[in-house]
Amino acid sequence: MAKGLTLTIVFDGMSLNYGEGVGNISELKKISRGGEFYSYLSRQAIRYDMYRMLKEVFSIDEGKEDPLHNAQGVIQFKSEANIRDYVEVDLFGYMKTERGKASHTRPAVVRITPAISLEPMYSDIEFGTNKNFADRTNSDPNPFQFEHHYSLYSYTVTIDLDRVGKDENDGTDLDPCTKAERVSKVLEVLKVLNRDIKGRTENLNPLFVIGGVYAVKNPFFLNRIKVSYNKERKAYSLNTEILSSITSVSFNNRSIRDDTILGYVKGFWLNEDEFNKICNTIFSDIGSFFDELKNRVNDYYKEA
Repeated sequence: MAKGLTLTIVFDGMSLNYGEGVGNISELKKISRGGEFYSYLSRQAIRYDMYRMLKEVFSIDEGKEDPLHNAQGVIQFKSEANIRDYVEVDLFGYMKTERGKASHTRPAVVRITPAISLEPMYSDIEFGTNKNFADRTNSDPNPFQFEHHYSLYSYTVTIDLDRVGKDENDGTDLDPCTKAERVSKVLEVLKVLNRDIKGRTENLNPLFVIGGVYAVKNPFFLNRIKVSYNKERKAYSLNTEILSSITSVSFNNRSIRDDTILGYVKGFWLNEDEFNKICNTIFSDIGSFFDELKNRVNDYYKEA
């Protein structure tokens, strides 16, 4: 019974991921489409903050030797690092190579897409200097420029529930309770995810989230989130027609709508009254959404 969990999250953020700068200019990571630029938070950055919070909140892999090493100039997991002892290895996969031996790989069971802005960039630049430091040392200030973008962002996480706690390379298969616990910890972190960058902490908590546990592994709502902004009312609306069209699809004689749940921050969206077009199970608070999703994960592992 191969089932997959997927959820797509919308959050509000500013200037989340910088790339390679030019001189004293720090440029945001960005991609182009339709003649416009969109900033994004890379998959690697999201993975970093998920792992950081798993350690901070749940103390995963605490007190253990770091599973990474630098072998032949390549940073990778040690050959003895396994999914039983290391939650990180279980959730995010590995590649292990040894000289003269076959390499072993295990793809990540928690898969993350980049968080791409839902609104285009407009080349907002901050100019600043370290005037305070310069004054205190009777020196000339050093100027700098930061590129900024304040926008809604969307990203998708998928989890192969049937592969959590299982490694075919060494035959490990953990008990269902441990598997469910590890997935629940990931969901708890996604609920309160944040990011430290450039001296500030950005709130990546969901304003809208949609997903579920499905009989097929597919990121149904990836790249399907579209928003519009009402300047008079200074608020956003979500395109519900696209999402309701997706949930109306059936797979293997089961409607996607029946397995889909939705959560949102009440009062943020202009068209919250339209959300009932998307699915049957709707929560006007984010916490209840994640509680229900964790219940469905627990049910899966009880039946597996």
